[in-house]
Amino acid sequence: MLLTVAAFGAGRRRWVYGGLAALVLPCLILTFSRGALMLGLPAGLLVIGLLRRGRTLRVVSVGLGAGAVGLVTVLATGAARFAGLFDFQTGTSFLRLKLWRGAWQMALDFPWLGVGPDNFLYAYRTRYVLPSAWEELNLSHPHNILLDFWTRLGLAGVAVGAWLLTAAARAGWRCYRALPDGNERAAVLGLLAGLGAALAHGLVDNSFFLMDLSFFFCLCAGLFSAPPQTKS
Repeated sequence: MLLTVAAFGAGRRRWVYGGLAALVLPCLILTFSRGALMLGLPAGLLVIGLLRRGRTLRVVSVGLGAGAVGLVTVLATGAARFAGLFDFQTGTSFLRLKLWRGAWQMALDFPWLGVGPDNFLYAYRTRYVLPSAWEELNLSHPHNILLDFWTRLGLAGVAVGAWLLTAAARAGWRCYRALPDGNERAAVLGLLAGLGAALAHGLVDNSFFLMDLSFFFCLCAGLFSAPPQTKS
């Protein structure tokens, strides 16, 4: 939202949001979060590009600039964290694959109702963790949005989660189309991009079942569903 209001907003707010974006983007890069930098941020920029179509030069320029700075930063200080990204024999990527295998088996054993909300930790570490993944026993979620909904709530939960995401996206699209160009429309665009980033990040990590993530989703859904306020 900081990027979209800075790029497509109006008045002083553009400069305020641009200044805040200049502070937040380096912090995002310095988290060295592979999910955020390699999936979330690109997915958010993709949503902006799809909705704004030919009018994304400013955001793309900012994104490419941030990517260049991030690449230099990662190579200088955090290269070790990314070096083993595609090493599926050891390290985090290896353990993530084993986690998904265990979570998949859990989902198949409890397909209709799952193991219950917040029960993944207890089921995983006592029955479903693979012997080769013993280093990470105390995981409270499967690091994948589909498996997270399925193991917690069963197939009905997967259906409800898909419906919630689709309904929020459709409401956001309607709200975005109804608003004229300006700060409000730019903010809605940013929130839609945030939902896209959250979904992409959810492919490899948590995306909904944390208080702040659920709050963000419900905030977006509520704002999208509110009728646009037009000036008389």
